[in-house]
Amino acid sequence: MTRTRRSRAWAMLLGGVALTVAGQSQAQTSSPPAKAEAPAEQDQVTITSQRMPAAEAPRSSTCEVLSRDPFLRASGLAARAYLPTRPTRNPDYSAPPSVAPGSPLPELSKTRFGVRDVEGADMPTSSGPSALDGTAAEMGSAASLDQNSLAAAIGACRSAYMRGGGDTSASGGSTGFIPANSGALETGVPMSDPEWRVAAGNARYLESRSFIASRDTTLPMGFALFDQGRYGEALDWFRKAANKLQMREGGDEAALFVGKIYLQGLREQSDPAEGVKWLKKAATAPFDPTKETPMFDPRQPDRNTAVGEAAVILANIYSNGFGPVAKDPAQAREWYERASKVGHVPGAKRLGDIYYEGIDTPRDVAKAVSWYRQAAKLNHPGAQVALADILWNGEEGVPQDRTAALGWYQAAARNGSAAALYALGRAYDLGEAVKADPELAMGFYKTAALGGNAAAKVAMGTYFYEGKQVPKDDAMARKWFEAGAAANDADGMFNLAAMMARGEGGDKDVAKAIALLRRAALQGHEAAPRAIAALQRR
Repeated sequence: MTRTRRSRAWAMLLGGVALTVAGQSQAQTSSPPAKAEAPAEQDQVTITSQRMPAAEAPRSSTCEVLSRDPFLRASGLAARAYLPTRPTRNPDYSAPPSVAPGSPLPELSKTRFGVRDVEGADMPTSSGPSALDGTAAEMGSAASLDQNSLAAAIGACRSAYMRGGGDTSASGGSTGFIPANSGALETGVPMSDPEWRVAAGNARYLESRSFIASRDTTLPMGFALFDQGRYGEALDWFRKAANKLQMREGGDEAALFVGKIYLQGLREQSDPAEGVKWLKKAATAPFDPTKETPMFDPRQPDRNTAVGEAAVILANIYSNGFGPVAKDPAQAREWYERASKVGHVPGAKRLGDIYYEGIDTPRDVAKAVSWYRQAAKLNHPGAQVALADILWNGEEGVPQDRTAALGWYQAAARNGSAAALYALGRAYDLGEAVKADPELAMGFYKTAALGGNAAAKVAMGTYFYEGKQVPKDDAMARKWFEAGAAANDADGMFNLAAMMARGEGGDKDVAKAIALLRRAALQGHEAAPRAIAALQRR
């Protein structure tokens, strides 16, 4: 994305040509709270001093953690908690298996993904303050929560998310809030009512489905074999699981992995077309946003659910084509949109990129902003930075709004975005849209540099070279410029070349300096060609 490049210059005279060591810019700044564009504090639910569940924790775990907040428990919001996501399994399919095919089947752990006792025996049983809550001193008045209320809320969470207790039809009919061990007659319908038999039958059916799903070993065995690299054997177990389990019982995970193995896990026997069929089964599984929206961690944005992962894989396949599956940009966009609809926030970010860059579709900045804004509001740091970049200067029908841009940079910086931290540093350095504050600027630059931002590394080198804010130190400046150049930053290459040509902060090496300047020139650095000519004349 286009950003204004700012040079802090000093002259290193080489044959009358000034090589300027530039500490650039690419980022923008944080400042006072942003306006309407920034996420409103009152719209956020902040949970403090509580640890969210692990990736493959039971589906009710998040609900249970939130239930320990008395306000959320009283309001009933905890029962609509986001579901846990899990890291995707993307092994090197060409690598040899860790266990030889045909070996004895692995033993299954009860805590393994997909294994769940129907009474919840493998889940935490404490209903009072626990390790999730911190100490009584930390909790203050929260340590004296109504234990009966808390126990009931946790029981409701476990019932709501009990495997096998969800929807039982492709269209999603049941609410999913029928406990697996509720008993057939607990239907809520009077026995005298003609609909009692139907309700009782539905309850029995849901209970039997829950019993089957909770004692299933086909899905966890598929995962165990998959993780050993025994993909052919895993495929058989995943197919069994897909035939046995309905979508909300684990059938979506089974269909996803059947698709992934067919796609590229069988080596020369792989069948991408068959894989796409199975991926579409998983990607179109029923989805209820009120109970199945996944948790989103802005620091781990690629964590996903089976439905979302299948949609993203399909989008990637159609973006480029894969074997016999032809490239189809329109379908790719549809699947990214599906991923976004089922709660995979990076799907919306990717659509923003597609429209902003005009990838296989006309460039449309307004549409890109719409998708970026959707993902930014859901706390995607990359989307927050992309949206801020556009708003900083304004583009094609999108008016400039630096106050809003600063708010989005702040939001992304809170999520650990090095690009946003650099942008904030640059804004306070230059006094753009905020009052200049050199010390604050350097703090942002340093944090961004340590987070890997190449431009911020060059800015840190500039501080040490100029001797402003810190004592002048050519050796340290040269190290920072080397780090920037290694990260492919054109100003870092140019500045390092300038120091090499003079022998500042280290050995003099004109040949290497010219090579670095050529790399910088290829990246569009305007001063590099003149500097090359000056060095060659010498």
